[in-house]
Amino acid sequence: MNKQNLISNVILSILFFYSFFLIGQAYIQGLDIGNWIWDRHQNLFSWYSRPLFIIPACYFAYHHKLWHTGAWMALMFASLFWFSAPQQVSESVQAYLEWENKLFFNGDSIVPLVVLIAGVLAFLFGLFYAFYRRNMWYGLLVFNIGTLLKIFVSLTWGKETGVTAIVPSLSSMLFINIVAWLLWKRTKKKKFEKKSN
Repeated sequence: MNKQNLISNVILSILFFYSFFLIGQAYIQGLDIGNWIWDRHQNLFSWYSRPLFIIPACYFAYHHKLWHTGAWMALMFASLFWFSAPQQVSESVQAYLEWENKLFFNGDSIVPLVVLIAGVLAFLFGLFYAFYRRNMWYGLLVFNIGTLLKIFVSLTWGKETGVTAIVPSLSSMLFINIVAWLLWKRTKKKKFEKKSN
């Protein structure tokens, strides 16, 4: 087992234990798990932390370690309830989450939820397939298009409520693009040094 796999296994083990501990604690306390997750998801840390899961998932897809990729994605969804529910929630965040809840989970039609699931699965497949084929730029293109599409959907159907999704989405896109650029610069430097030697 190489160093990267070992570090990933340790981090995954700790974070999965933490996730199960939180769920178990909520269950023992007799809380409604759905409402408990929803309340904690209002903490913006769960919105801004997503690149920290997507980047290692892409890394392991690039190295054909698919169970690591799946595990990091599972943790990203688990991170919805990692952070405590905020004491005060801004009206914009609350309105956006209520719009999502009404559109996808409490609407008159199941079509929006089906479209959401299909869209997310297609996005993740395209993203990780690109890295699996070791085409980082195609993967970055998929991620950027997916992010902009999310903003478009939020603004088109959520109208002024959808504005709340812009900053978290663009900050994630900016962070991941910067990381990709730094990796490209590092790879380019190594190739140049190799040719020089």
